[in-house]
Amino acid sequence: MKITIFTPAYNRRHLLNRLFNSLLNQTSFDFEWVVVDDGSSDHTDEFFSELKDADVPFSVVYYKKENGGKCSAINKGVELA
Repeated sequence: MKITIFTPAYNRRHLLNRLFNSLLNQTSFDFEWVVVDDGSSDHTDEFFSELKDADVPFSVVYYKKENGGKCSAINKGVELA
């Protein structure tokens, strides 16, 4: 059974490497990482653009939307999961 790890993000680019490395340190990769970017202006999208070319052992779903608040980001994350 695959699970979803969901991260709503708004201008938290500086924390993404730490989270990503934590996910890489898991003993099982039977999960997907869904990230909904709620209109960040800190180049969060560049982090995920770089991941597209990387050899990542789990599925990464990145979705950028216009800023609408945390609740709308969570709703979109549930939809994507």
